[in-house]
Amino acid sequence: MATRRDETVSVKKKAAAAGKKAPAKKTAPARKAVPRKKAAPAKKAATPDPKAGAQGLLRAGLKALGNVRDDVVKRQTNVIESLLGMSQPKGDAPQRGFGLESFGIRKFEDVFDQRVATAMQRLGMPTAQEIQELRDQMKLLLEHLERIESGQRKR
Repeated sequence: MATRRDETVSVKKKAAAAGKKAPAKKTAPARKAVPRKKAAPAKKAATPDPKAGAQGLLRAGLKALGNVRDDVVKRQTNVIESLLGMSQPKGDAPQRGFGLESFGIRKFEDVFDQRVATAMQRLGMPTAQEIQELRDQMKLLLEHLERIESGQRKR
């Protein structure tokens, strides 16, 4: 291993040589040779810390996983919205207001109501239309019964 040359020796030699010459003009007094401080040892850039490298790789992997997760969530949301018919309009058109329509809740309610009605029909529950027809028939029967009773009273 090569050793570094001691710079203080060469500085002293230069100062001694400058002191021997007779100055023709006034010059600034010769400075004392101050030994230089050795430079602080540099951080070991050539040999990376294995822990720091592993942490960097771990962070990069976690960031990549986070990006993939966000992408999957976005895609699943788009699929569910398209199935329910709630897909957001494409383009830069601003939505008008913040009513239930702007969030697609009305469409979701309609789909939910339709599915509940189908399930109730499978269980044998009458529909709203069938119940209304029964009410109309009941009204007609009550009117007919009243006419019969009022006809018997007259006799």
